[in-house]
Amino acid sequence: MLKRELERVLNTVPHHPSPKAELEQYATPSTLAATLLWLAEHHFGDIADKVVADLGAGTGRLGIGAALLGAYKVVLVEVDDESIRQAWTWVKDYGIDIRFDALVADVNNLPLRSGFLFDTVVQNPPFGVHRRGADMAFLRTASRVARVVYSIHKESSIDYVVENAIGWGFKVLKVYSEKICLPWMFEWHKKRRHCFPVVVIRLERV
Repeated sequence: MLKRELERVLNTVPHHPSPKAELEQYATPSTLAATLLWLAEHHFGDIADKVVADLGAGTGRLGIGAALLGAYKVVLVEVDDESIRQAWTWVKDYGIDIRFDALVADVNNLPLRSGFLFDTVVQNPPFGVHRRGADMAFLRTASRVARVVYSIHKESSIDYVVENAIGWGFKVLKVYSEKICLPWMFEWHKKRRHCFPVVVIRLERV
């Protein structure tokens, strides 16, 4: 699958029908999702034939994209069951035939045994706007369950994020930077679009 085709397909994955502000349920832009996954596979070989988890999956754009790029198995982990239902419906309608699982659970309290359960985690965690430290909690969990982690963070926090990941024993690479724009979604939003830079990082245990 070409990158532009991956982006086109991911753009058809629906947004959450009734997003919750406290969970920061903004859809990962299809351009960003496709670029992250394309680099993960074609520069690092971290997707095809791998067991991949999408933490805080929402409606599943990153996990679905990993499946489309040849992952052996994909697990969507999301605390909101309405999001998971949206993702599952899309997967069934599209006809993805790899091993696909969904787990409704809080990322901070996964009902899984300890140790490396996944080859790769891909995630767009909450930025911590409504729940301070949520981004780091996601990253910490991901680092405990996978050998390699791809995670999206606001550029303004990236130095802090990288410093902590290195302290946990990971080699950290800044893979990709992009400006994303989130649409007006809630009544207290003052702008029609809010744009800001983000950075995709790759963690690999040293």
